[in-house]
Amino acid sequence: MTKKNENGVSGALIAVATLIGSVAGAAVGLLLAPQSGDKTRAKIRESYDSVVENVNAVVKKVDDTLPEFVSKVRTELQDVPDQVKSELLILTKDTEERINKAVEKSSLYLADVKNTISSTFDEGKKTLTSTIEEGKKKMSRNKG
Repeated sequence: MTKKNENGVSGALIAVATLIGSVAGAAVGLLLAPQSGDKTRAKIRESYDSVVENVNAVVKKVDDTLPEFVSKVRTELQDVPDQVKSELLILTKDTEERINKAVEKSSLYLADVKNTISSTFDEGKKTLTSTIEEGKKKMSRNKG
């Protein structure tokens, strides 16, 4: 593509601005110059030829640069699927690692919940068993 200077203005833009400026300057000069019609027409022809030559030079630069630019874009676009594939593989691995960590943490949490419930039931069973035994002892004391 066209190279840009520090201000971001491309060479093609500068060339077009120069062409417009030279045409405007030539037109003003011809209109204000006290010359005969033949001389004025000759100068207009020269200015026109100069502008055409400059425009052709700019077009040639663009034509010469365009195939290189298109080729570069095609090359870069061919790499995109590989880059996307690579990024997706990295993302997939990262996601897999996060899921595995979450599953591991969930398993540990569920094991803790299971142990807590189990120990709570065991304690409840012991308490219930001891309460039943005490009740039986009291009933047998009251009978006798």
